Amino acid sequence: MAPKTTVNAQKQATILAWFHKTALAYSLKDLEKLIPSVASINGMGVKDYVQALQDDDLIHWEKIGSGNWYWSFPSEARKEKEGKLAKAQEEYEKANATVSELQAKVDQAGAAQSEDENLLAETGGDRKALVAKHEGLSKEVERLRTELAAYSEFDPVELDKKIHNARRSRAAADKFTEHIYCMESWLKDRIPDRESQVGVLRDLYGDEWDEEDGGLREL
Repeated sequence: MAPKTTVNAQKQATILAWFHKTALAYSLKDLEKLIPSVASINGMGVKDYVQALQDDDLIHWEKIGSGNWYWSFPSEARKEKEGKLAKAQEEYEKANATVSELQAKVDQAGAAQSEDENLLAETGGDRKALVAKHEGLSKEVERLRTELAAYSEFDPVELDKKIHNARRSRAAADKFTEHIYCMESWLKDRIPDRESQVGVLRDLYGDEWDEEDGGLREL
């Protein structure tokens, strides 16, 4: 598999926001003309940014006629995030089940090892066979502990926190975005003049105002 194309993350985010804002499909030729002014990049680098967005599954593309067309709509981005969240939840549940199963095996093997140690100390049975069994169980316990350690990154508590934080961040972003749209709609109803609207919004948004786009700066 070819390595992913490395680009400036901030400019990549700017290009993605532009795709969402315009909500249109573009040919590569169109993008090579438009993106340089959108993200302040050289026209020669447009293909790299488009490829990086494809590698991260942030934009869609389809071959139509003799060329490829690219697009990314906000609704699709939301569905993509929800899909990733659902996948993370599924992986967490599988990992949690695996951890529980491995822990049970470790406990079981450890109990058997302890029983053999007691048997060696208290009885004079076939010591050679017992020693061999004891060594085998010791290796099995160590193997299971090593396997269990590999799942440390799936710690249930930490994964619960990550999933909770992701849901909370998404809900907060949706809420604030809705508030902004409602406020701008309210303002347009009361101030019909576009120039006056811009003046009020510029003062309100301060450093977050995008003079070129005439709106709130994309994150």
